[in-house]
Amino acid sequence: MKYVLLILDTPAEPAPGTPEYNAWYAEVGAWYEKWGATGKLDGGHQLQGAATAKTVRGSSVTDGPFIETKEVLGGYSVVDADSIDEAADIAKTWPGVDRGWITIEVRPVIEMG
Repeated sequence: MKYVLLILDTPAEPAPGTPEYNAWYAEVGAWYEKWGATGKLDGGHQLQGAATAKTVRGSSVTDGPFIETKEVLGGYSVVDADSIDEAADIAKTWPGVDRGWITIEVRPVIEMG
């Protein structure tokens, strides 16, 4: 079954352009290589910053996410796992989760057809 790992950035994560961020970004690349080699990874993408977002509510469209949260969706990955527990175990290995920089929500995908 497929699961989406919704990767939520937090205020605790390193600032872009810092040595700490660059080292962390290298860890993220290694994470994709590791899980890609296992056949468990089915893709993913980093998203542009929340300032680039548009929010649609009913017939109105506004700039930005405008949600009350300190965490902002920064990207997602899709994994193939036998259970949500296995998908959560994979999510625990995402760089920065152990340091409180990232929160990951694991959600099963409804496959149509």
